[in-house]
Formats: sequence, structure tokens, C-alpha cells
Amino acid sequence: MRAGRHVEIVIFDLDGTLADTRADITAAVNYALQRLEFPPLSMEQVCQFVGDGVPTLLSRALGPHHLDTLEAGVTFFREYYTDHLLDQTRLYPGVRETLEHFREKRKAIVTNKPLEFTIRIIEGLEIERHFEVVLGGDSTVERKPHPEPAWKVLSATGVEPRQAAMVGDSPADIEMAKQAGIFSVGVTYGLRPVADLQAAGPDLLLDDLRKLQQYLV
Repeated sequence: MRAGRHVEIVIFDLDGTLADTRADITAAVNYALQRLEFPPLSMEQVCQFVGDGVPTLLSRALGPHHLDTLEAGVTFFREYYTDHLLDQTRLYPGVRETLEHFREKRKAIVTNKPLEFTIRIIEGLEIERHFEVVLGGDSTVERKPHPEPAWKVLSATGVEPRQAAMVGDSPADIEMAKQAGIFSVGVTYGLRPVADLQAAGPDLLLDDLRKLQQYLV
């Protein structure tokens, strides 16, 4: 890809892209499992389940034979995560620097995490001022990889798809961008295996968010 692609808005995923939320999500999942008398999962296992919202996360953690406990599991997860979502969550290296570099650029967040948790995390990490639009998994009828969240950002900002870029660490981010006609950027340091991200076919693949500064203007 040639350097200097002009975009008017950069849309970011949250978990695995801006914020390393693995430890706190894992702790909340394992709290729910403990309350339901299930054995704990490793962080690696939990990371495989992240990305499609809290109910799907818990359904994967519980397994297909225990979905009768899903509602209780979601309740326990939310109960714990509400009080502990910033215990160990931190920005990835280069995130603050990159957001500041693009301070004159319009920016948005599209995540499948509930909006309430999303807002609290970006406020706690002191990056909320950078984002014009913030959408959680409960902000639209459809979630990533469906293009509806991207369409909502574009509609709210009046930006054409060809003038937008989506940055994320999961195939869902890349698929949403493709369906919406948006330039897609994958980051390899996040929660999902690099092979999965590569298979999704992003337009650009980066191992450090700071490198985004070389490609977008």
C-alpha cells in the first residue's frame, strides 16, 4: 500500500485494539463460572471467546450443554465487571500517542462491548475526548461483523465510506469494514490469533498502532 491515504474519519475497535482488557474480562468470566460452580478458564481460552458481546462470551465459556445457566452467567459477569473493569485494563503501547497524532482527524469507536462499559473504560483511561461517536454492542440492532454500526457512524458524521478507515484486531472488524466499503486495518497485537486476522484479508496489517501514522493522512 502506498503511504498517505487520505481519510476523514478513523473508526477504532476497543478491546484488543485500543485497550488491553484481557485480564479484567477473564476475571469477570471466571467469577461467573465460580458462582455457577464451573472450573475457571485460562486467559488464552477467554480471549478466543471475546468479540461478539457479553451473552455470546458467556455462552462460549459455559459450553453448549450448559446454556440453561446463561442468563445467570451474564448477570454474574456484569455484576463483577461493573466494579472491576479498570483493575488491570491499560492502553496498548502507542495508543495515546497515535490518538494525539490524529487529534485533528475525526474519530469514532465501534465495539461489541456494552456501551455502558465502553464509556466507563474510555473515561477511566482518559481518551474519551478524542471520539466524536462511540457505539457499543447495544447501540445498534446488529453488531459487527454486520455493517450497521459502520453505517451509523458514517450517517452521524456525513462521511463517505471511501473516506473512512476501520482499525481492529478481529475478523469481525475487517468484515464490517468490507461490507461497508471502508478501508480496513488489522492490528496483530490484540486478542485474536494473527492467522484469523490474516484470513479476513485486511487492506493493511500492522504490528504496532503507531505505524498507522505512516499510512493515513
